[in-house]
Amino acid sequence: MFSRRLCYVLAACLIVNGVSRADVDLPTGGKIRNVDFERHIMGLLSKVGCNAGSCHGSFQGKNGFRLSLFGYEPAMDFANLTRDNLGRRVNVVRPDESLLLLKATGATYHDGGMRFGKDGWVYNTFREWIKSGAKWDKGSGAIEKLEVSPADFALLAGAGSKQLVVTATFADGTKEDITPFCDFKISDDAIAHVSAFGLLTPRQPGDAGLTVLYRGSVKAIRVLVPSPAAPGAYPKVPEVNFIDTEVFAKLKMMNVAPSDLSSDEMFLRRVYIDTLAQLPPPEVVRAFLADTDPKKREKVIDQLLADPLHAAVWATKLSDITGNNTTALEQPNQTQPKRSQMWHDWLRKRVAENAPYDQTVRDILTATSRDGRTPEEWLAAVKKIDEQSAKGLRTDYPDKKTLDLFWRRQQQVPIEQWGEKVAAAFLGVRLECAQCHKHPTDRWTQEEYWAFANVFAQVTFVNNRFSAPDLKKLADAENAARRDAAPKANNNQILLVREMFVDPTGNRMRPNPATNSVPRPRTLGGPEIVVARGEDPRVKLAEWVTSPDNPFFARSFVNRVWAHYFGVGLVNPVDDFSLANPPTNARLLDALAQDFIKSGYDIRKLERTVLVSRTYQLSYAPNESNKFDKNNFSHAYVRPLMAEQVVDVLNAALGVEERFTGQEEAPLGTKMVELGSSRLNGSVAYALRIFGRPPRTTACDCERAMEPALPQTLFRMTDAAVLAKFTDRNGRVAQLAKAKMSDEELVNEAFLATLSRLPRAKEKADALEHLKTAKTRTEGITDLIWALVNTREFILNH
Repeated sequence: MFSRRLCYVLAACLIVNGVSRADVDLPTGGKIRNVDFERHIMGLLSKVGCNAGSCHGSFQGKNGFRLSLFGYEPAMDFANLTRDNLGRRVNVVRPDESLLLLKATGATYHDGGMRFGKDGWVYNTFREWIKSGAKWDKGSGAIEKLEVSPADFALLAGAGSKQLVVTATFADGTKEDITPFCDFKISDDAIAHVSAFGLLTPRQPGDAGLTVLYRGSVKAIRVLVPSPAAPGAYPKVPEVNFIDTEVFAKLKMMNVAPSDLSSDEMFLRRVYIDTLAQLPPPEVVRAFLADTDPKKREKVIDQLLADPLHAAVWATKLSDITGNNTTALEQPNQTQPKRSQMWHDWLRKRVAENAPYDQTVRDILTATSRDGRTPEEWLAAVKKIDEQSAKGLRTDYPDKKTLDLFWRRQQQVPIEQWGEKVAAAFLGVRLECAQCHKHPTDRWTQEEYWAFANVFAQVTFVNNRFSAPDLKKLADAENAARRDAAPKANNNQILLVREMFVDPTGNRMRPNPATNSVPRPRTLGGPEIVVARGEDPRVKLAEWVTSPDNPFFARSFVNRVWAHYFGVGLVNPVDDFSLANPPTNARLLDALAQDFIKSGYDIRKLERTVLVSRTYQLSYAPNESNKFDKNNFSHAYVRPLMAEQVVDVLNAALGVEERFTGQEEAPLGTKMVELGSSRLNGSVAYALRIFGRPPRTTACDCERAMEPALPQTLFRMTDAAVLAKFTDRNGRVAQLAKAKMSDEELVNEAFLATLSRLPRAKEKADALEHLKTAKTRTEGITDLIWALVNTREFILNH
């Protein structure tokens, strides 16, 4: 890596703009005929790493030398290179004595060491610019378009290399091959190697993303390295729907054959875990195996999608996406978990009713506390919900039209955080990097970041502030009555009436720190939001977000659904739709999005389309051609369970119900996926933490950890709460010990209850032998089930 100090020095030599008539030979065989400051010097500066990705340097600089990130402020950069430090960084009379060149070649000491050799192409490019007078013509390097050839994907067949060619179209209409000045990054260098000048060399079969960066412009393609073609014709694989058509078309291009269809047992276990976070009961497995109906898989899919627990699974996932963070909700502390439950139940009701996804999102983005009701109607509804919440887990809150809890936080949320949350949740876009500078790997600028943040400047949720005087009068009276009725020692833990609303007088619009001017509210990459006084800017935002023409909305959600059912998104991470992160199968992503839009944003139809596809129902067992496949869905991927699934699946296997400490209102039989709170107590809290349940504190999908870890294994083997479930008098071990079954029937039942399949011959023989030698029947059954729940097959979804 280049040291920051050397980078600044190098930058100084680079910030050239003159019109040099000397030719510079490039390593790719071409020539630079006019060494232009913005086109070549700033491009080369990014290439060597002086300003690309060096955010701190771009602001503070080092030893008095400061450059803008990605050369976005060429006027400032030019001045710093040619005028600052008494002009010593460039010497147009004796170019070789320019401090920029002396330090970069190691002729003069500096902290960064040597950056390039003397008389090389980099040196000569800088030198010719300085020699020509180190001039700059404003706007000469402004980029209109960046094109990469090949355009969509580079297919590296055989062992041959392929040279990428990057062409820039500049603001003056001229085009130029800028390949040597670009920075190339590949997502998986085990698949292919890319040289500094864009030469791609295959390494092993697979698929990787390749990003081309040039002075803040970004372009990405896929790099495909096919497997060696197998003898004979490519197998003809049945297709159920367009998902299979797109997946199998790419696999054929890669010389990869999909795996066989999964067995009935494998399919049933997978679809139960994915849709309900449960295991299929043994009797269900038996009935499914015995069923000869060719449509039985479709029937069970329809049955599971209509199950109440399916809505709970998606309410849990949507709680992650929308940031249902219990600790951040309004106080008092004891009511926070109940508000989280209301949030979860509101989402669950929409999924259960199969409400159109666009309508659900509009009802979140435009939410207010009143929902257009009169002050008297609103206060009566608030009092009723508070009374219900004090008595139990369920309230009438899910019947409320909009989800105002999304906006109700104890601490005031800065408007820029609202922008980040909304972009990540509903567009799959990460904006954080654009807060202080141009996003390094995406299109978003600092101006766009703050313009989007300013959409939320009127959102108001503040103590003792209400949308109307008559409403405030009613609320003040109710709050006074609640304070009078509360124990004096608990005066800080009183549940007060508060309102979330849009206040046109409470404008909190923020300036762009780079310009100190306040950007007008604007959608991301879309139109400006203009509203009359008293209108809610979020209404127009919601119209833009949910529009069929929105480039992110439908694609983002179908990608989340795909990732849930396959373990990895077509765009991965799922909340990182960016120029530098192309989908692994763009045609499939677009087809899913268009079908979702045409269906009226029908979530259940989308899920059914995915679940009935042959792609979803493939076996996890790889074949010779697809054993290295990680992102083309040629076989089912073995994947970890969500933390909530772990709790529910383990309880299902052991035949017990969870008792939720701190959620005493939850009746026995409540499943983990039915609870909304992100703050639980007791052993279940420990299980959720080690299996990666997110606290929901940020707008990033990365909060949910899915990596395996040693504490997860030790938990299943030795945790006291888990071991106690083996001895539960109503649990599976106790029930099997009392059952009038033969040993062989017991073994079959144990396997069906844990792995959702019958034992193989050797497994059955080993289990029967252990039951015969165990001291007691109960001990033998305990050992058998303990061994089964501690297998990888049990704890993974496949």
